[in-house]
Amino acid sequence: MKPEIILDRTQSPTQVLCLDRKMELAPIDVRQATFAKYFSQGCNGIVMSSQEAWHLPESHPWCIRGMKLGRSVNYCWETGRTFFYIDNGYIGNISKKTHFRIVKNHVHDIRDIVTRPRDRLASLQFKLKPFTPGHKILLAPPSEKSFTLWNINQNRWIEETISEIKKHTDRPIEIRLKRNRVERSKTNTMESALADDVHCLVTYNSVAAVEAVMLGKPAITLGPNAAGIVCSHSISEIETPKIPTIDEREAWLRHLSYSQFTFQEMSNGTAWRILNE
Repeated sequence: MKPEIILDRTQSPTQVLCLDRKMELAPIDVRQATFAKYFSQGCNGIVMSSQEAWHLPESHPWCIRGMKLGRSVNYCWETGRTFFYIDNGYIGNISKKTHFRIVKNHVHDIRDIVTRPRDRLASLQFKLKPFTPGHKILLAPPSEKSFTLWNINQNRWIEETISEIKKHTDRPIEIRLKRNRVERSKTNTMESALADDVHCLVTYNSVAAVEAVMLGKPAITLGPNAAGIVCSHSISEIETPKIPTIDEREAWLRHLSYSQFTFQEMSNGTAWRILNE
């Protein structure tokens, strides 16, 4: 049992604790600390280390940034603690990361579609292409770091998924491991990979499925995924995967546009208001 530490700077038992990702003896990454700082301004929360937050009562919601704090996500799930998870956004980060998803009690927005106006989607830069046929299967496993949240071994998942795909099709399979930010945004993009004669993308919870459906390629999502509502979920459907209509994609993208925010929207309370509507 951890001893309970009550910090004088907590103002109420439900105040949000914004984890800044520092270890007790390690320096704070300035950019990562920015997420905690801005979100705390918008929700009247408190920035503190994860080590401090783990000792405080479960009535305090947490703000968690990224898979480096995946252990904290699992802890919230195990204990029922409310948390707000921040990571890269789904739409609009074409040349620079300006929008970041914030999801309550999960790492992806897997809710049923909430009917939304088009205002936030209209302000974003993105491409929406018609669906086109292709020949090969593009297998896009999440990173090893992401898989640790689900206690899944990446190599084993790849092997088992390929084996299952081969039971249902003889199409060639190409594996695309997650690239670094520069490579996947400039020199070896997901858009170019999908345009290379792809019939269908298969993934677990990767945002690659969101990109695929936007860029005119069906996807099969085998785990909790923000694109799940417009995708198939079984490899047995590999030859005839779900292809959403234009209206379904529009409603889905409007919904996702209300799940991501800029730093300014985090700090001025817009994100907090929308998350608690």
